[in-house]
Amino acid sequence: MIHEFGPFRLDTRERALCRRGEMVLLSPKVFDVLLVLVQNSGRVLTKHEMMHFVWPDTVVEESNLARQISTLRKALGDGNDESRYIETIPWRGYRFAASVRTHDEPAVIDSLAVLPFVNESEDPAAEYLSDGITETLINRLCLVPNLKVMSRNSVFRYKVREASGCFLEAKVIGKELDVRAVLSGRIRQAGGIVIVSVELIDTADNRQLWGAQYNQELSDIFSLQESISREIVERLRLKLTSDDRRHLAKRHTESPEAYRLYLRGRFFLNKLTLDGVHKGLELFQEAMEKDPDYALAYSGLMDCYIGLNNPNDARKAAVKALELDPSLGEVHAGLGFLTFFQDWDWRKAEVEFKRAIALNPNYAQARQWYAIYLAKMGRHEEAIYEARQAQILDPLSLPMSMTCGLVLCFARQYDRAIEELQKLIEMDANFAAGHSTLGLAYAHQKRCDEAIAEFRKASALVGGSSEMESYIQALAAYSYAASGRSEQARKFLNETANQPKAPAYVRGMILAQLGEYDLAMDCLERALDERTYQVLGMNVDPALDPLRSTPRFQSLLTRVGLVSAT
Repeated sequence: MIHEFGPFRLDTRERALCRRGEMVLLSPKVFDVLLVLVQNSGRVLTKHEMMHFVWPDTVVEESNLARQISTLRKALGDGNDESRYIETIPWRGYRFAASVRTHDEPAVIDSLAVLPFVNESEDPAAEYLSDGITETLINRLCLVPNLKVMSRNSVFRYKVREASGCFLEAKVIGKELDVRAVLSGRIRQAGGIVIVSVELIDTADNRQLWGAQYNQELSDIFSLQESISREIVERLRLKLTSDDRRHLAKRHTESPEAYRLYLRGRFFLNKLTLDGVHKGLELFQEAMEKDPDYALAYSGLMDCYIGLNNPNDARKAAVKALELDPSLGEVHAGLGFLTFFQDWDWRKAEVEFKRAIALNPNYAQARQWYAIYLAKMGRHEEAIYEARQAQILDPLSLPMSMTCGLVLCFARQYDRAIEELQKLIEMDANFAAGHSTLGLAYAHQKRCDEAIAEFRKASALVGGSSEMESYIQALAAYSYAASGRSEQARKFLNETANQPKAPAYVRGMILAQLGEYDLAMDCLERALDERTYQVLGMNVDPALDPLRSTPRFQSLLTRVGLVSAT
C-alpha cells in the first residue's frame, strides 16, 4: 500500500519513506509510529492505543512514545510552532492532520524499451554519442535480473520511423514491443558539456514515472550513464543484490577517449555497410591503442571480422576479449557462432551459447544462434523455445521471426511454420529470405505451385545477386522434384550441370527426391569438401529422407560428426 501526503510517499511493503524521491531514514519504531498515524489520518489516537500498536508485547513508558514523536516531527520538518503533520491533543493523544492519498502499490514493471536518444546538437557528427549512450544503457540494463530489455535492433527501428516523420506515443510502442515502460532521451552537446534529458513512461497509460536532466562534462560520461541506470532500476522497483549493483556500475575502461572511439566504432558498424564495417574496425583498433585492456574494443573487432567473413581474426579478437573480461555474453555468443559454423565443434559451441545466455539472458542474437544449433542437432522442442525467446526480445526483427519459421520446418511442423512465415511477410513483403523460407515449407509439403510462387517473389527481390538467384532456382527445382514433376527438376539439373557455382547441397536434395541416390551422395560429399554450411543440417533435412538409411549417407554423417552429436 502507498500513502502520500505533502511531498512524502510512504511505502508499507518496502517500509520506506521518501521525500520528493529522496529516502528519509527512520528507525523501525519511528516508522511504526508514522504508519499508525497515517493509517488513522484525521482521527485522534490515544497514547495508550499508539503504544499498543507500536509495542504490542512490551510495557513501555509514555516518554518513549514522546521521544519517537519528537524524532518523527524533525524528520517530517514539523517546527515547534507549527504542526502540519502531527498534532498533539492535550490530555488525549495525537492526530495526523495532513491529507493522505492512499492507493494500491503499483505493479512491478518487468519489461523496458530504451528508445534511441535524440541528438539535439547542431553537429550531426554527434549522432554517435546519442546512439552510443542508448546502446550502453541497453547493455547495462540487460544485466538486471528479472527485467526484459528489448534489443537494439527492435528499438532502433523507431529512429527510422521518427526520421520519416512518424512519432508514436509510448502506449503504442508498449503494445508493439510488449513492454511495460519506455525510456526516451534527448542529448545536446555544447563544447565539453553534455546535457541529457530522460523520461521514463508507463506504457499502460502514458504516465511519466520519472524524468531528469543531467549536465555533465563529456569526460565524465561514465558517471552520467551510471546515474541514469541506477535511477531507472530504483524507479522500476527492482531488487538487486550487491553483485547485481556491481555489474550495473561496471566500467569497461577508465579512458573517456577510448570509450568515445568505441562508440564511434559501433556507430559505423551498425550501418551494416562494407565501408561502415571497415571504418568500425579502424576505430576499434584506435580504442585499443588508447586502452590495450579494453575488452569491449576487442568485442567490436570480433563483430567486424565476422561481418568481413574473417573467422580466424574474429576468433583471436574474441579470445582476447574474454581473457580481459570473461563476463561478456555477446563475445561468448560470437565464439559459439564461430565454433559451430566454422569449426563444426558441436559440444564447444553449445557451451559457449549456454554461457552467453546465462550471462545475458536478454541477448536475442545468442538465443537465435542457439535455436539454429539445436534445430540442426535434432533437439526441436528446445530449438522452438529459444527461437521464441529471441522473437520476444526482438519482435520487430525479420531474421528473428524467420528463425521461428525455420526451426519449425526442421521440426516438420509445417503448418505452424507457414503461419509464422506468413506473419513475417506481413511485416515486410520485400524480405526475400522470408519468401524463400516460406517456399521451402510449401515444398516440403509438396505444395508445388505455392512454393514456386514464393520462390519467384524471392528471386525478384534479390535481383543482381547471381549466387542468390541460382540458389533460389535450385530450391524451385527441389520443389518440382518433391512434387513428382521430375521433368522440370531434371531440366534445371541439365542447365546448371557445368556451372562452377551451382549449389552442390541443393543439387543433392533434388537428386535424392528423383531417386538418383549415388549422384545425390556425390553432391553432398562435394558440399562437405566445400564446407557448405547447409551440411550441418543433414541429419534433420526432410529433403534427404530417401538417403537416410543408406550406408554412404550414414558414413557422411559420421564424417561430419553429427551421428555422435545427436
